[in-house]
Amino acid sequence: MRNGIVADALRKGGMPHKVIFGLNVPQLSEIATSVISDREVLAEQLWADREVRESRLLACWLFDPTVMPEQRARMLIDEVRTREEADILAFRTLRRLPYARALLESLTGADGSYSSYAAEALARNLA
Repeated sequence: MRNGIVADALRKGGMPHKVIFGLNVPQLSEIATSVISDREVLAEQLWADREVRESRLLACWLFDPTVMPEQRARMLIDEVRTREEADILAFRTLRRLPYARALLESLTGADGSYSSYAAEALARNLA
């Protein structure tokens, strides 16, 4: 599924990842639907892989917001590395958290550019 043109454009655009396959959102969604077992374990492993763009994004599809502790959600927000990650994390995971609104209220004035952007992305997704 690698898209060299997109991968090269993202790399030239300043993405911090060492490996970029250039997959788009529908492709990531398709991959996520094929994962049947151990989704949470895989999500954590993928999120921990800070060097591969698609690993970080795919993790957002696999996290289960119904069982995610608030402390873990805060850690994810603090670990966001790009605006793209913040957007996908907010749309695929954070907005589905049972405590999403309370989390958003507590994030007002978050430190760090990407943490702040993640809070903004969550606000857009809860509107």
